[in-house]
Amino acid sequence: MFRRALAALMLFPLCAVCAAPPTPGAWRGAQGRVTVRAKGRRSVVLTERGRSHTLDLTEQVDAMKIEDVSVLLLTHRGESAYVLLDVCGLSKVPPDDRQCGAGTECNVVWLKLDRARRVSDAQNARYESCWAPVSSDEGPKVSGRRMTLALEDFREEVRREVTYDAESPEAGLKVTQSAVPKSNP
Repeated sequence: MFRRALAALMLFPLCAVCAAPPTPGAWRGAQGRVTVRAKGRRSVVLTERGRSHTLDLTEQVDAMKIEDVSVLLLTHRGESAYVLLDVCGLSKVPPDDRQCGAGTECNVVWLKLDRARRVSDAQNARYESCWAPVSSDEGPKVSGRRMTLALEDFREEVRREVTYDAESPEAGLKVTQSAVPKSNP
């Protein structure tokens, strides 16, 4: 009986923490404790400390069905959380053997979430596409608290560099572009 009482006393504080309502600091330093997964065609479920939040990314992704999503960076400032996601999926649903039937669309998505974890602002940059000739050699690269992404848009003949600094998350994605040098025939 003593062991059961001791076990109950040890579990009670853990249950109190799990049942506590989310606080503005709940996301602070939580990148390792945050998971994200695809839900349906264009939504993701972001889970932190057992609390799930469904986020509709319809306006932010070019994929017809999200297949792969990961958290690149996460920052908390005041009442807001800033999340940078890498999202890839099918160009076409259902996949087939026609144009882009086996293609992939990928976006880097920046989200500003309010205290209730609803999207209050968003930006995206497409870096792989079958439909629009956009390609990146390496995809998004994270070094410390900074993300860089170099891509080429062959239709517009421009090279873009997309950057994000998690130390200044309010700034969102920054994009610079330059003309792709033309090759001589």
